[in-house]
Amino acid sequence: MAPDVLQLQLPLPQPQPGSERQETLADRLCDLLIRRGRPLEIGHVVAQVLRVRQCPEALQRRLVAEIVDADQRLTWRGKDLVGLAPPGWATTKIRDATYCVVDLETTGGAPGKSKITEIGAVRVRGGEILERFTTLVNPGHEIPAPIMRITGIRNEMLVGQPRIDEVMDRFVEFVGDDVMVAHNAPFDLRFLNFERHRISGRYFTQPWLDTLILARRLLRHRVERFDLGSLAAWANTEIQPNHRALPDAEATGELLSRLIDLMVDRGITTLERAVAFGQTGGARHSHKLSLADNLPQRPGIYLMRDRAGAVLYIGKARNLRRRVRSYFGPQGKHGRLIARALDAVAQIDHVEAPSELTALLHETRLIREHKPPCNTQGVRAATRFLKLTRNDSSPRLFVVADVLDDGADYFGPIRSDRIARLAVSAIHTLYPLQTKLRGLQPGQQGLLGEDDVEYDERRQEGREAAVAVSALLGAGPGEAAAELMELLATRPQLAQAMASAEGREAFEALLVVVATLGRVRAASAVCGVVAEPSPDGLHATFVGSGRVIATLDLARVPAAEMERAVATIFAARDAATRPLGGPALDEAVVLHDWLRGRVDQPGVIAVGPSSTTQGVLDELSRLVRAVVVDDRAELAAIVDAA
Repeated sequence: MAPDVLQLQLPLPQPQPGSERQETLADRLCDLLIRRGRPLEIGHVVAQVLRVRQCPEALQRRLVAEIVDADQRLTWRGKDLVGLAPPGWATTKIRDATYCVVDLETTGGAPGKSKITEIGAVRVRGGEILERFTTLVNPGHEIPAPIMRITGIRNEMLVGQPRIDEVMDRFVEFVGDDVMVAHNAPFDLRFLNFERHRISGRYFTQPWLDTLILARRLLRHRVERFDLGSLAAWANTEIQPNHRALPDAEATGELLSRLIDLMVDRGITTLERAVAFGQTGGARHSHKLSLADNLPQRPGIYLMRDRAGAVLYIGKARNLRRRVRSYFGPQGKHGRLIARALDAVAQIDHVEAPSELTALLHETRLIREHKPPCNTQGVRAATRFLKLTRNDSSPRLFVVADVLDDGADYFGPIRSDRIARLAVSAIHTLYPLQTKLRGLQPGQQGLLGEDDVEYDERRQEGREAAVAVSALLGAGPGEAAAELMELLATRPQLAQAMASAEGREAFEALLVVVATLGRVRAASAVCGVVAEPSPDGLHATFVGSGRVIATLDLARVPAAEMERAVATIFAARDAATRPLGGPALDEAVVLHDWLRGRVDQPGVIAVGPSSTTQGVLDELSRLVRAVVVDDRAELAAIVDAA
């Protein structure tokens, strides 16, 4: 390896107390940022500081985050930008900080092609305006008519006004090192940075706040629109925005003062935390990165809790520390529920697991136990079953909540009561269940009377329909869909009934139910062994008919115990059991989905109709030998596949 290429280890090593000071990666990055005078993209940092070429984007973010998150001199300036942190901003109170609130008027929306026509800025501290900056700017070309109608700035007003090259130095001096603020800040900063870099080769490098992002996060459900005019009305600002730079900047400054009060109410009191809160992705929660400091780099489950200790979210990870840290980096992209959990999280507990599959199963159980509000998967409403009575004089199909031992056929579970009822409606249209006997009773008019014949015909029709419905609900999804389409093709009156809006909705629900039942049966029939290498050995999960039979460390368990676990799998496979339901089904579905995409990988042994006990034991013995005799090549293949 060339001497100027760094050998990276994660986490990146930090200098030891008392040792001679050596230049760290953070020192190099700080020096580079000072020389360049602007924030740098992560790809540039990886190339110049770490001296790594052709690095995948995801790994770039991880490597740079290891440096930035561990040094207070550095901070994220956006999703992929790293910059220097202002001195003392970690302790500066947001109510005491000085802000430069900026607004621009332009000839269009594309920097370079469009030009700045007016700059307005105010220096604000403690809700008071300290200084003002305003100037018209000659763009060098005419203003489009639609823009003139919006801003009221006409071409003749700009004759004799300074060009942006003459204005920029004065504006840079006015801004100084203040935190910059704008409404929809990326628009204004794109223009300012384009022009400043064109003129002097430098950028505005200080942190900035976007009142649009802050308002969306602080005023959710309190205002309908987030344009500056609507927010100024909400804040009851003295200055009303009118699409001119200085009044808009003054109104934005008043709005900022109100938003700062709301941030303080949320516990966001320092300038550093306010800037992080206003970032996109997970960077706004970067001040909570320390919550992951004590997490191990092992598989397990993590539980996010609020200040009262209530569980907000539960997740699993192959590497707990890496997964939790990813929530708080600039690359973090989260849905609404995860963002809600990150806003409120104050503590993160964890439970280690010997393997990723074990962690996945434990996660399923914990979610069912705690029902965390920010989880969706695994937190479900009460399930429903379709009940088909076969012994009545008139077979019936209806929706029930529980399975009873009453001789009826049950199909489920189905997660949606509405879908279940729509499917029953479709079946009643397609199949003659619950035929009307019109009060007929056998024997009323003789042994072979007219009513007796009609009564028997109706009963036989109902029995045949029950058999057909049972076969439909017990078939595979593809087979069931083909049967339904054939039924509609041969019975035009049924096809017509399914063509209405209500009929289509019911028919689609029936297809959903058929697919759901197929997945339930497949999950309930899962049999196999998942062997996952871990730091402690070779951890194996034995699964029989959708249930975890045993979890063993194959490198340490006696051979007889392994043989008993395999024998139990085959006994469960050969036993005629009905599909699982409730919590057992939840775990079975997890196992089914896990194994479905891994059946051909080393370490995963599927037990099918043609499998033999000896064949499974031989495969397990091969895996054990790879661990016990330290067969690095064979074990590496297993680890890579897992």
